Amino acid sequence: MKDDRRKIKAIVFVTTGTWFLSMLAFAIWGIWNKKASLDFVFIYGIFNLGIFSFAYKIISKNVNRVMQKVDDCIQCMINGQAVQNFSTEEESLLGKFQMQILKLYQILDSSREYEEKMRKEMSGLVADLVHQINTPLTNIQMYSGFLMQDDLPQEEKADICEIINAQIEKLGWFADGFTKTARLEENMRKLAPEKQPILPIILSAIDEVSLKAKQHENEVCLEGRQNIQAFYDRHWTEEAIFNLLDNAVKYGKKGTPIQVKMSVYELYVRVDVINYGEPISKEEYPKLFNRFYRGKNAAFIKEGVGLGLYLARQIILEQGGYIKGGNLNKEGNVFSVFLLKDKY
Repeated sequence: MKDDRRKIKAIVFVTTGTWFLSMLAFAIWGIWNKKASLDFVFIYGIFNLGIFSFAYKIISKNVNRVMQKVDDCIQCMINGQAVQNFSTEEESLLGKFQMQILKLYQILDSSREYEEKMRKEMSGLVADLVHQINTPLTNIQMYSGFLMQDDLPQEEKADICEIINAQIEKLGWFADGFTKTARLEENMRKLAPEKQPILPIILSAIDEVSLKAKQHENEVCLEGRQNIQAFYDRHWTEEAIFNLLDNAVKYGKKGTPIQVKMSVYELYVRVDVINYGEPISKEEYPKLFNRFYRGKNAAFIKEGVGLGLYLARQIILEQGGYIKGGNLNKEGNVFSVFLLKDKY
């Protein structure tokens, strides 16, 4: 663009100089001859008009060429191709304009990729949900057909009704889990982590699971420092801790304690949720946090749809932390949440 500026300045300078010299020559001639003829004045006017018309044409040609480059640059970006028609090394107005357009293109391209990713994830979620609800719907249809048999004993009818109710409950859990997952993925950008004590959310999650734990004869034990602070979103992190406690009660042995341990590392705050039940095999570790995945032991548990650990991991990851699971000396299982100690 500096070259274009120089060209235009040179054209204007040469045009102005030519006009000034011609005017000076006309003035000298007029003074020498005491007067100027009308023919000479007319010729001089035509000469000046030609000079400025020629200068305008050249300047207009240069401006149109530059604007064509701008138009090509924008059109290429619309077509999905980031091009640079102007040098970015020079401090020029068009160079700055091009950089701003490129930044805008990159922002829009990133947004498009993010929206495409979210669309695929949501499509996958819906496909998974449809696949998962197909089994209970098929069971309900099949057992409803059994109920229509007139010669079916009353005792078997009661058993079938119980099975149908269990399948309906499962559909309810699917709907609840799907709603939470969709709401979480929709509000990912709205997570508002801040540095605050972790004890309140731990106690709140324990209160939520206490009734189920009492019915299962499990005592929830809290250990560790209670003045620990971490960087997290209160609402969603409480949901993650509750999911881990809920799983600990469901998959723990009846009458065994559920332990919650809090500890502090240099960069992270750690929360362990421990239950004493059938240990998870190492082969299952990579699958534990997959959406709708239920372990081998889950086949013996009536409730659950395999979304609790998936939700917990997504919540913690979005806040810069991580979560892992493992067995406890072949006596039970431990799930550990690592939350950032501070904002980094």
